[in-house]
Amino acid sequence: MKTTETTFTLLKSSRLTKQVLAYSLLPIFSIFLLVSCETEDDIANLQTNVPIFNLDLFEQNIINYTNAGGNTPVGWSYTISANGNLARSNAYGQARTMVDGSLEFSLNKEINVASISKFYTAIAVMQLLEANSLTIDDKITEWLPASWAQGSGVSDLSFKDLLTHRSGLESTNNNFNTTLGYQGLAVCIRTGAINSKNYRYRNVNFALFRVLIPSLWSTLENSPVIDIENDANTQFMYLLYMQQNIFDRLSLPLVGCVPEDSSIATLYYNVNAPSNNSTGRFYDSWNHIAGGGGYFMTPIEMAKVIAFFEHSEILVTQDQRDVMKLHRIGMDRANPTNEIHGNYYGKNGSIGTSDDPSVSKGVLTQMVMFPINGIDCVVVMNCQGVTLNNGVNLRQMIYDAYNNAWE
Repeated sequence: MKTTETTFTLLKSSRLTKQVLAYSLLPIFSIFLLVSCETEDDIANLQTNVPIFNLDLFEQNIINYTNAGGNTPVGWSYTISANGNLARSNAYGQARTMVDGSLEFSLNKEINVASISKFYTAIAVMQLLEANSLTIDDKITEWLPASWAQGSGVSDLSFKDLLTHRSGLESTNNNFNTTLGYQGLAVCIRTGAINSKNYRYRNVNFALFRVLIPSLWSTLENSPVIDIENDANTQFMYLLYMQQNIFDRLSLPLVGCVPEDSSIATLYYNVNAPSNNSTGRFYDSWNHIAGGGGYFMTPIEMAKVIAFFEHSEILVTQDQRDVMKLHRIGMDRANPTNEIHGNYYGKNGSIGTSDDPSVSKGVLTQMVMFPINGIDCVVVMNCQGVTLNNGVNLRQMIYDAYNNAWE
């Protein structure tokens, strides 16, 4: 079912306006230089052959590629923004199927954004490092709770090591309550950085910032009283910092890691759920394991965070944004083969109950920024097992939809 399109507009700074103007004039200036040395026919051919991005085609590609496998998601939505303004959006399907009470999915319906939470955590880290006159290369050791024994290699760990999943810390990406809770983090630090510092995606790297963010905040003037030796206090202070310094800046009240009431909350399915009448999965509070996942947000809220991150300095400065992009901090790793129109930056999210896509219940999320022409995109699905165009993953599907929208 088609939902009402929602719009938002950024108030761009004069600096950003000048940057956009300079970018928009560049192709015109380049063509002007060619006039003196090319014939009119050559110029006409040149202009004809320059690829042009088609926003409508990008949108249609996303819809077509999502439904290409013939097993439409239980519920899903997308947003496409252009230079910070919401340009296209829609939502389809159900947040809850008939067996769970029938509730339509919409652009304003909360969904667990999964590991896109890491992107938000990374923004907060960049803010606090600068506020403490630190860089991503500084060490984390003095910011950890004094009661935590530090195993081999921990004293050499930098913020960058955590932010880029190169810490070498021993952990798994399952048993979240055990591995990502306060005691689990303490055990991880006590065990030490016993693996190589090669890239190894581990949720614990960002869950540690549930403690490190309050620790970094505690040293600043006018900060609240913070006790990083107390689990409940670190949970509260992490969420408070995120609300005050990310979401409040964007006029997004009460964004957090607790879902809506279980009677109306979005549920999470396998794509086959409508045909076999299976019930959906409910995700309860993630407060105690937050940092690397767990935020519940609407697609519109997700789109707004990306817009302000990419097209303003409300959340981070230009320099901070450049560092984040250079090192892919809080973002997916580069995919040069498929990033054919400049660099693409984004973050995926996935939570499932099984490695078998035919039965796994869960969520899929992806946000992507395409800086070369100011396009940002969010796609979320409250199910797993969808066969996307050419059998690719969600990120690649969006890349394909974008790449094939240049005519």
